[in-house]
Amino acid sequence: LKHSISPLTTSDRKQAPQHHKTKVKKVLKHSISPMTFEERKDGAAEDGEGDLMVTARRDRRLSRASVKFFQVETSMRNLSIGSASDGGLVDSEGKVRDEYILQRQSVNRPTKLKKIPLLCDLTTSGQITHVDGWVFAMLLVSGFAKMSSKTNELNTINVFPIADGDTGANMKVCLKLPVRNLLLKPNDNIMTASREMAADVLLNGQGNSGTILSHFFVELAEAVKEVNKSDMSVDEFTSCLIKAGVRMDSAVPNPVQGTLLSVSRDALVGLEKQRPFATLDVLLKAMHKSCQIELAKTPDQLIVDGVKVLEKAGVVDSGAQGFAYLAEGMYLASIGELPNVEPRLFHTATLTTSDDSPPISVDHTVCDSKYRYCTEAVVMLKEGVTPNVVFDSVQKAASQEGIGDSSVFVKGFDMVKIHMHTNDPDQLFDILQPFNRDPILKKEKVEDMLDMRESMHGDETLDLADAKFTIMGLCSYVLPKITYDLDELHTLPIFAVPSTTQEPIDMRFVSDEDVCVLLNQQRHKDTAIRYTTAAPNPMQLKIEILAALTKGKPLLVFLFSADKRISATGRNTMVAIDMLEDEQKKLVKVFVHGWTFYEQPFLTEAIKFAEGGKSIDEAIEACKEIGDHCFSFSNFVTSSSVRKLMAWRPGMFPEGFMVEDNSFIAFGLPVTTRDVVMPLAERVGKLMTVQNKAMSMVDLQHAEIARVKDNLKPDEKLSKVIVQTIGRIDIGHKFLQKMKDANVPMMDDVELSVCNAGIFSVVVSAWGEMAAVYVVKKV
Repeated sequence: LKHSISPLTTSDRKQAPQHHKTKVKKVLKHSISPMTFEERKDGAAEDGEGDLMVTARRDRRLSRASVKFFQVETSMRNLSIGSASDGGLVDSEGKVRDEYILQRQSVNRPTKLKKIPLLCDLTTSGQITHVDGWVFAMLLVSGFAKMSSKTNELNTINVFPIADGDTGANMKVCLKLPVRNLLLKPNDNIMTASREMAADVLLNGQGNSGTILSHFFVELAEAVKEVNKSDMSVDEFTSCLIKAGVRMDSAVPNPVQGTLLSVSRDALVGLEKQRPFATLDVLLKAMHKSCQIELAKTPDQLIVDGVKVLEKAGVVDSGAQGFAYLAEGMYLASIGELPNVEPRLFHTATLTTSDDSPPISVDHTVCDSKYRYCTEAVVMLKEGVTPNVVFDSVQKAASQEGIGDSSVFVKGFDMVKIHMHTNDPDQLFDILQPFNRDPILKKEKVEDMLDMRESMHGDETLDLADAKFTIMGLCSYVLPKITYDLDELHTLPIFAVPSTTQEPIDMRFVSDEDVCVLLNQQRHKDTAIRYTTAAPNPMQLKIEILAALTKGKPLLVFLFSADKRISATGRNTMVAIDMLEDEQKKLVKVFVHGWTFYEQPFLTEAIKFAEGGKSIDEAIEACKEIGDHCFSFSNFVTSSSVRKLMAWRPGMFPEGFMVEDNSFIAFGLPVTTRDVVMPLAERVGKLMTVQNKAMSMVDLQHAEIARVKDNLKPDEKLSKVIVQTIGRIDIGHKFLQKMKDANVPMMDDVELSVCNAGIFSVVVSAWGEMAAVYVVKKV
């Protein structure tokens, strides 16, 4: 593949006969994929290394046991290249095609590439005089590779507007899928490539930095469109970069100096004095140097309430540094000093590795925010609605009603993207909904910045290094990161299998950003797909158990059932333990609680006992007390999710169970202590006990809070309330506040926590749902 393409520079391609260019495309297609994904999906079964076999009958898996151990994303697939005539994300009228949003935005698209295609050789940039779609793609691949390698550093130096430690993650998620899509469907027309890149980043960009970065690529696509050429000279491309820089200020109502916005603007506008640029290498060197110069100014430029906050923190602006890394990656590729770009860069659910950045000492207390939630939305505009009408409405509410700050606006095609820091995301969503052409917004995102800051930089961390036992269970699926990001906690591997690809995804390593993308897809009928789960086989589990035992401590394994009729994971875990040597078996103890995925109270109790130096037997006794006598819950679900659960696990529901359309149901247990121990075999059957019904989530919450108060006896109080939300973490915090306002009896030292559910929620839940787990104690 490299031999076929490298000798042909961009300038050569422009001067070559058309048949030569077509031949190169054919070589590419033949070298990378002899048939498209659609053909593979409907054709004969494949059985490549690590593949899950797929039959000619769509959406049917032959074997779950073929999931290769430590497979952290999809099985090996070849890259499929579409022709330039194929439809794209954006049609000729500049409107987004709904049917393409799933395939382009999906983290599950088959992308486990054997190698990154070399669409052009940037080391020959001294000879490249024109920029087309292929050159554009390789520039972004190179820039993204460098920026992605510095994700941890960018998270660490993030202090403005709040030190929530997510700048690197947000910039990475903004570009990861869009850059991948440039490779999945390369187009040598720079207008098409830049246009679809812009639409992709508008859908995927999140956070303050990610949204501003998406604005840059939207403006760049507009500038490229104005030139109206399928390829352009390097100097014409420079003029597009400059125009995009000039237009950066339009992203926010009050541009702030010393940030991503000002650095990208000034660095690109500064190229004007150095024009004309004849070859690509000269442009990339100048852009890299210009970004470094502007970046160095940020500690002196960013002033908040009279304080140079970056200078005080000892850092440069994190978003601006991310943009500079993009430019640096392109420059390093041009001089042959960028490390090889690996396909792993675009994989989903990969184990995070640290970057090569040295330790950095940062003062993360220099900035604070009176708003808690980083909130975003994408609006598909109704006919006749202009972006400015939407922006004016949001800005009026922000300035006059004080609903939020840090507003960023991005417009592109028939979509607008809005970012805001607020204490009430519903206020923003309610303002936007009347302008949206569909009943629900195309994308919503809510993050708790205060919790993120605490988990990144707070003092409240756990130290289990001296614990007398280790723990294994559903840890990374159900616990907040602040507790499960520890060596002493091990998570059972479970796989999610999307119906579109049948390629298992290891749920342990799916990021919060990916979960947000998937949940938003599931909210729309045209992009929703069916998910199932696949259990690990006994050998996979044996290796996980052996890894946990390397610490030389006893291992406490949590299962909700060891009955093979109820849980394949539980059954296979018991088989795996039976495969151990006798001395190893003595170190493993299993606690079966019977309450399916509501494992949080048992894990947190065991963690508390481990941290306190207690024995594994003492932890088991405490967990048994909770499971037998003190455990209860409320599960708030929509009627659509109930139907999904009924199709997935019909045996969990009583015969003849019916649910009303567009209603909300609360399943749960009586919130009180139990004197009689319920047998494990009966517990699963109690999970679908209806406690309340309502026609809105708000009314259902009030009804459940009233039920909790009514159920608790005079000598009982709640000692623990753990709320797990589906996408909308703000709803969980509101629920806890409503409980406090209603004077629900709680212990003085009650443990309260809220966290978003992981990818499990994509399989069985819907956006905006939640579950509350209670532990009741007698006083």
